[in-house]
Amino acid sequence: MVDLMKKEDREIKQDNRELDADKIEEFRKKIADDTYLDHAITRIATDLSHYLTK
Repeated sequence: MVDLMKKEDREIKQDNRELDADKIEEFRKKIADDTYLDHAITRIATDLSHYLTK
């Protein structure tokens, strides 16, 4: 639990790689799909619940 309180471990680190335009478009299409978005939210919630109950 001590590691959860370290701010540097929770920050999003910038990546200097160039983003592929095709990959960005693919992600935009996925996010626009309600079924995919529901699945992704459920998956995140499940993972968080599992992690928090450890």
